Amino acid sequence: MAFDQVRGRARYSRGGFRADGLSVVHEGLPGTLALRAGDGHVRDPGHAFEGELQASIPVRELIARVPDLDWLRPHLSGRSSWTVGVDVPRAVDGAQAASRLRLGSDLVGTALELPAPLRKPAGESLAATIETPLPLGSGDVRVALGDRMAVRARSGNGQTGVRIALGSTEVTQPAPAQGLIASGHAAQLDAIEWIALGRAGTTGGAMPLQRIDVTASELQMLAGVFPDTRVVVTPGADGALAVATSGEHLQGRLAIPRSGGQAIVGRFDRVYWRAPTVAADASVAPAATATIEASDVVDAVPAAIASAEADALDPAAVPPLTIDVADFRLNDAALGQAGFRSHPTATGMRIERLHTRADKQSIEVSGDWNGRGAAARTRMQLELRSEDFGELFDGLGFGLAGRIGDGRGRVQFDAGWSGSPAAFSAGALEGRLSIDARDGHLLEVEPGAGRMLGLLSIAQLPRRLLLDFGDLFSKGFAFNRVAGNVVFADGLARSDDLLIDGPAAAIAISGTTHLRSERFDQTIEVRPKAGNLLTAVGAIAGGPVGAAIGAAANVVLEKPLGQIAARVYRVTGPWKSPKVEVQTREQSRRAAAESAPPAG
Repeated sequence: MAFDQVRGRARYSRGGFRADGLSVVHEGLPGTLALRAGDGHVRDPGHAFEGELQASIPVRELIARVPDLDWLRPHLSGRSSWTVGVDVPRAVDGAQAASRLRLGSDLVGTALELPAPLRKPAGESLAATIETPLPLGSGDVRVALGDRMAVRARSGNGQTGVRIALGSTEVTQPAPAQGLIASGHAAQLDAIEWIALGRAGTTGGAMPLQRIDVTASELQMLAGVFPDTRVVVTPGADGALAVATSGEHLQGRLAIPRSGGQAIVGRFDRVYWRAPTVAADASVAPAATATIEASDVVDAVPAAIASAEADALDPAAVPPLTIDVADFRLNDAALGQAGFRSHPTATGMRIERLHTRADKQSIEVSGDWNGRGAAARTRMQLELRSEDFGELFDGLGFGLAGRIGDGRGRVQFDAGWSGSPAAFSAGALEGRLSIDARDGHLLEVEPGAGRMLGLLSIAQLPRRLLLDFGDLFSKGFAFNRVAGNVVFADGLARSDDLLIDGPAAAIAISGTTHLRSERFDQTIEVRPKAGNLLTAVGAIAGGPVGAAIGAAANVVLEKPLGQIAARVYRVTGPWKSPKVEVQTREQSRRAAAESAPPAG
């Protein structure tokens, strides 16, 4: 390591010398140097000489000087303060042991662009040590990164062998003559990226994969997390990779062929997928942070998928995929059997079919992903059929639990957006959502009940409705049918025909939701139904007895409740605090005319 402008003091005697804290300049930056030699001057009596240089060093330059670690260089960036030491041992009985080079750093300023658990941003501290005999290449290189990983590597005859122990501070077994072996335990493990790293070696790299056998407290795979899962990856004779996963939430096998033109085939007994944990927004009031909103997950899941740099990926380069799952669960929703089929096209990827089948639910998805980077475009078609939307939503979570009870029907979605599938954003959609559900209950109809239903204004029905029709909405609202269409374009979601028809009342919703600015511009009309209102309210409030009293009251009252005029509301302003105004019929007609799309 070159340095100049050495300044300071040294103490010397017949037995040697000692100079600590010498100031030096290394690559134009200040550093310190220590030199110690001889009896009474070295720190370790077994050493004849000790030297240490403390300086700010670019990590890639440092790794380039250690050939056994050159495979790491593409995954490192930045510079940190390093202590580079050389220890020359005393000769014992005329035999001279090898000198050793040792390096240490907290790695602040250096980024590790490796799969979890080794990914580290530049600002994070992580104790790192490297030791190797001198001259370089004459023995094993030993590396430790805190307690996350220990490495033992060696090179010879043009080959490099690396042994990795996750969750350890040292590797006790020797490195293989060639290739990569990884074992141990990790708190978090990004399986796909580690497989990709190993696959690069099997396709002509200098470090082919020998075996990966690790257990993760939290395995990251398929944009989800799977607790307490073991992953074993082994190469086949033809260069293919066999991946076996075993755990309570993930059990199955993947076959990854050597040739990119062949299909990756997966057969899983079970896949119990859960989204990564999403931290609630600290700026939101405590009542609003009790559950994670669906919109938060919509934002978070693409971020997890994007960790694989989906926007930089060429979908036409993704090999055909054939995945089958016997038991698929999404959060707590049991979706039954599942299958996925895709193949590359000249411009991208065709998703032939993603389907799930269970007793009460079925999902069918198809679509296309074309282009890459800024030119990427995704189009998806989805059809969801359910015999119990309440059970499905409760299982899915995502802020939808407790919003609806029972209900059967279907939801159809056909829309496109700029970017990869991971770049999904409600504000960028261009397409249509259609709903047709029957025989259910809206269980939570109040302000702030959830932004996903707020898209249709149902969960954002303002408090004015509770004041005017409190008996209808305070404890839920039974519906015979919920139907309508929502059109997405230019950051808006517009509906002109959304109707919630129940025994007690009919609710018509029209207007727009501004998805990017999160604002309403809608009209809601509530029309109580003759004869049925008190019966329905009584049933909600008091069961069969209450229903009987309500029915009797309908008959006894001189003015039938059904003659109550419908109320029309204008809802504007931000999602979290919309403004609600009661409108006259003339105001309603004027607002409808102003908000109607132009003819043609």
